[in-house]
Amino acid sequence: MNCPYTPEDFTMSRSTQAFQLGRHLSEKTGVRVELVYDSGARWLVQWPDGPTLDEMRDLVDRTIAAHPRHFGLLADRQLSVSRMDSVRAWAARAVAARRDGSLATEVARDVARRRELGLTPPRLGRAEPKREEYYALLNHIERLVNSTSYPERPDEEADVPVIEQLLTAGRRDEYKMADILVNELLAPEASAAPALRAVNTPTSNQS
Repeated sequence: MNCPYTPEDFTMSRSTQAFQLGRHLSEKTGVRVELVYDSGARWLVQWPDGPTLDEMRDLVDRTIAAHPRHFGLLADRQLSVSRMDSVRAWAARAVAARRDGSLATEVARDVARRRELGLTPPRLGRAEPKREEYYALLNHIERLVNSTSYPERPDEEADVPVIEQLLTAGRRDEYKMADILVNELLAPEASAAPALRAVNTPTSNQS
């Protein structure tokens, strides 16, 4: 007996289920989740901030398994997960680590490790290499963002104005914000936390 459906019917059904799964995940997580077709059996689940990769992967698997009638056509697909982290998430993690003192501790530890291994800061083009603390801070904040669920949310209410201050001073650029934080870490009066403010980038000498 011939199958009454064409391959296009199954493709449309799977696309519909992918759209519905995205809506379901959005309702569950409170962030906009989309399933984007890649190629072959591959689909990409992507969302801004929100749950970690492991949390979303687990939620996707459990949801498909629990609702085969609604999402069964996605059960044999290769679903990759990708979170798009915002600059606000970066600022929120940096401010939380700055407040609890772990930022200075972890940066110092990473710098010591780099020196012990004989690693030197990379040189990008003709620009002078940044200080070791700059790369250590970037790496630490990146790890915090990656491991934190809803990293864009402030840990404490007191963090909110500081996050806004850092975003404004750093022009919503994580590299400029890193410069500001390193400048603060290396300030002579470490115990008296100076106000977060923009750091002037040195220009080349002109004759």
